[in-house]
Amino acid sequence: KQTHMNYTRFNRHESMNSETLSEIMDIKGELYREDIKRESGIRSLENMLCGLFDGYLYENLILEAQKLPLDLFERVQNIYFTCMDYQKSESQVF
Repeated sequence: KQTHMNYTRFNRHESMNSETLSEIMDIKGELYREDIKRESGIRSLENMLCGLFDGYLYENLILEAQKLPLDLFERVQNIYFTCMDYQKSESQVF
């Protein structure tokens, strides 16, 4: 069964600065360390974070992040709200 995920598009190249990009990469590294046996179901959260690099902000990113330790959740939450402030894009951005 495929689940349709709701998302908002934004132009990552115009909106996202290098600090935000670095934070996403750092969070991905932390997720890997949290889930070293790759068992905890963090994979979908990791995929949603990767989507940010392509200008996809998934609505349930925060919901998935609630499974994380509080400090890591807060970092994902900050990224989410940063991306929410970006101008929305209706077109495909390459």
